[in-house]
Amino acid sequence: MGQTKRKAVFTAEPTQLDQIQAVVRSGKYRSASEFLREAIGEKLRRLRQERLEAQVASYCAEGYGDEDRVLAESQAFVRRNTHATG
Repeated sequence: MGQTKRKAVFTAEPTQLDQIQAVVRSGKYRSASEFLREAIGEKLRRLRQERLEAQVASYCAEGYGDEDRVLAESQAFVRRNTHATG
């Protein structure tokens, strides 16, 4: 994380802002900014995963997947737990 943070302005529905503020008040996050950083990070991870899955599906649709189906399934379709436990 050691990067310098930059400020940004965003627009959201009032109900979304109310829900974010409620989560912050519950103590789950220290601020709306912290919540939004995590939400944005999660969305970006999902987009990367979806893009990878689409690329693998295209690869397999071209017939290349039959050559290494087990490898493709084990590496591309296994979702890793992104939340640390402990």
